[in-house]
Amino acid sequence: MNSNQILQRTFGIARRTSGRAARLGRRVVSDGFGLVARARHVRPRPKPGMDEATLARKVETEIFREADSPKASVNVNVVDGVVWLRGQVKRPEQIKRLESQVASISEVRGVENLLHLPKTPAPTRADTPRPHQRTRSSTRRPTPRRDKRVSNDESSELAPEAEPSPRDVAKEGRGRRAAPRGAEDEEGQGQAE
Repeated sequence: MNSNQILQRTFGIARRTSGRAARLGRRVVSDGFGLVARARHVRPRPKPGMDEATLARKVETEIFREADSPKASVNVNVVDGVVWLRGQVKRPEQIKRLESQVASISEVRGVENLLHLPKTPAPTRADTPRPHQRTRSSTRRPTPRRDKRVSNDESSELAPEAEPSPRDVAKEGRGRRAAPRGAEDEEGQGQAE
């Protein structure tokens, strides 16, 4: 081997080693960035304005992600932010796992677990023993979240006065105000009915 070949091999080894080191450095930086992002979003804030159908689909996506999940035998319903799980699963661990997965979703206010095992009665059936029955009246409904709005003095002056509630009108013993019949056009004449 001549000196030119030795020099080329030496530079080739150095280039490969520096390329591998650069890839390893980029990998370490990206993994670190991912860990920081994951730690910041452990429990994300609930998304505002999510309706019940969207929340039900989100819950289904989360709990039925695995291939062996009981998609065909579990129903998911949402009422006022409370998720109702109904159906039959094969093992008791699945009941606990599904309930914990649903409870970990930030938009969920509560979980009503009505899942049962095969050859056991459903918790809402009339032939279920009385201590095991669960009805809607026996569940605790969550209190709705209230947004704390900051009132601005200027905006309260510009806002129109709200119509009194039917309860207030009934207390006063007067009827409700009539709705306006029509809008006036630019010339001051009412629109034809």
